[in-house]
Amino acid sequence: MAEPLGETIWGGPTKRFFVSMLTRDIELRDAILDLIDNCVDGATRQLKGKLKGARPYDGYIAHLTLSNKSFDISDNCGGIPQAAIKDAFLLGRPKVEQNIPTIGMYGIGMKRAIFKIGEEASVESYAADGAFHVSYTRDWLDPENDEWDLPIETVRNKKQKGVTVVIPTLRPDVARQFGNATFINGLRTAISEHFGYLIQKGFSIHVNGEALRPRTLQLFSTNSPKHIGIRPYDFESDDDGVHIRVTVGFYRPLVRIEEIDEEAERPHETEQAGISVICNDRLVLLNDITIKTGWGDGGVPKYHPQFRGIAGFIIFSTDHPEKLPISTTKRDLDVGTDLFLHARRFCMEGLRECTEFTNKWKGMEDEASKFFGEAKRQDVRTEVALAAKHGTAVRGDKTARKLSAGLPIPEKRNPMRRISFTRKEDVVRKVSTHLFGEPDEKPSNVGQECFDRMLKASKK
Repeated sequence: MAEPLGETIWGGPTKRFFVSMLTRDIELRDAILDLIDNCVDGATRQLKGKLKGARPYDGYIAHLTLSNKSFDISDNCGGIPQAAIKDAFLLGRPKVEQNIPTIGMYGIGMKRAIFKIGEEASVESYAADGAFHVSYTRDWLDPENDEWDLPIETVRNKKQKGVTVVIPTLRPDVARQFGNATFINGLRTAISEHFGYLIQKGFSIHVNGEALRPRTLQLFSTNSPKHIGIRPYDFESDDDGVHIRVTVGFYRPLVRIEEIDEEAERPHETEQAGISVICNDRLVLLNDITIKTGWGDGGVPKYHPQFRGIAGFIIFSTDHPEKLPISTTKRDLDVGTDLFLHARRFCMEGLRECTEFTNKWKGMEDEASKFFGEAKRQDVRTEVALAAKHGTAVRGDKTARKLSAGLPIPEKRNPMRRISFTRKEDVVRKVSTHLFGEPDEKPSNVGQECFDRMLKASKK
């Protein structure tokens, strides 16, 4: 056994790790979402976690302005109080904040976003007990510079309390992306999806002067669970201080057989198929169609285009963010946790019900469409509460309630069957001329006419 030397060696991080390496673990878009997360957390602290009512965040706003020259984000969410200044600028949080429904546990979001986006930056905070300015200079952000002290100075306070992050000089690759309209539009969409439920609750987000609208999931649901029709599977429970909600159903009618190939080539822009995961009102995983959320496991078939109408949510809500099954980037899951596996099990129940319904009505989508016509699309988070209102108890879990979808079953099966084959173009044109008097009729119509004539002959 080696004898101790009685000395110590430095075991801390290097500037290069944080400035150059840690930023590789996060996409540019996600770094910006981190900054908005901080704004929301500020508003939540101002509300002291009292988030009752439909729109508790009314009046709170975050403004983002970005171009190929610069980036800034400002809010009116209360600022950073004096007691929290040191922790706010540490690279890592010494302790997890309790009694607030956040997803910020690691204390690296704002700093990593600054490192990702710019070559220099400043942070200004205006709080009830004081105002200050912190600078990230080019020298400080140099990976070769191991100086960690940040210059801070007090500034004159303002009436509006909040935080402003200004990045006047962008990294070259970031400048290129910020100058691309496709990136800006994608960012708007990502913000509308990621913060959709917070926007519904009153939090306002503007990008380059445009107020964003929430993008949230709506599923078909009948008004009464006693009525046979289309409604989602719904489950909820409480597990060690975390409220779990699982809802799986149909956001659109069944895909007809003849539509499958066509839609695979040209998917709808509003495609919402798959399971999304929300943690404390932030979207962590969007429209997943993999084994991660149960597809292709435990009796659930692998995702197929015929299941394109199926969508749903796994939702976790808690004032103890360290219990949430999320990664440091806040955009991926720790799928091995007991909490997530527990929720996933009920998600799979919902997927089995919906995929079985799809299979039973395969080839009879027109007959099934009447049930969708009798239902209406409702917002999953704000309008659907089937388990809470009508659910039954779940064995082994006193806090849990669930309501199966109870989807309709065909009385008599006489499904449609697809006939598909190919022939050389000159032959198809010849048959088209024979049947229609012209060679350019659609091949599908040529095939249909051939079948109809043979069917008529078979009945004689």
